[in-house]
Amino acid sequence: MQWLRKSRDEDPAEFWRQTAEKRGGAIGFLTYASLMGRSSDQVLDLPGLLYTVGDTIWFEDFERDNWLSRLISSRKQFEKTELSFEKTAVRYTRLVSRSAAARCIIGALSAEKLSSVTFLGRFISTPIAQVALTDDSSLFFDVMRRKEFLALFAKEK
Repeated sequence: MQWLRKSRDEDPAEFWRQTAEKRGGAIGFLTYASLMGRSSDQVLDLPGLLYTVGDTIWFEDFERDNWLSRLISSRKQFEKTELSFEKTAVRYTRLVSRSAAARCIIGALSAEKLSSVTFLGRFISTPIAQVALTDDSSLFFDVMRRKEFLALFAKEK
């Protein structure tokens, strides 16, 4: 499903009802996020929604529709991006610096060599959430509700 906002009268509740139906369950955690990219791939920087349905984490982007982006960018067709992964496929999560995440995304730094951003580093740069998966890849998200997002993956003792 591609959802493009056509009028101010569009009902967000209807959008979420349809999304829950499409995904096969109720929407749990929900936040705004930008998908920065995947390790050893390309920088994406896609704004979108990050949410859970059961034990599945979903990200889907939306089209940037503002006058500035129309002036700066070429008139290429919007392509919807959706991705999902199971909580059981997550080895660990941590906050890393934006610059380290960018270097990992372009393949200049191994995901395993990244270190958590320091307390002071959180004030200097926007921390990025690294989600290390069991297939040895990592996804990088700039998440609005970072603390709650990372808590989704906290191991129960």
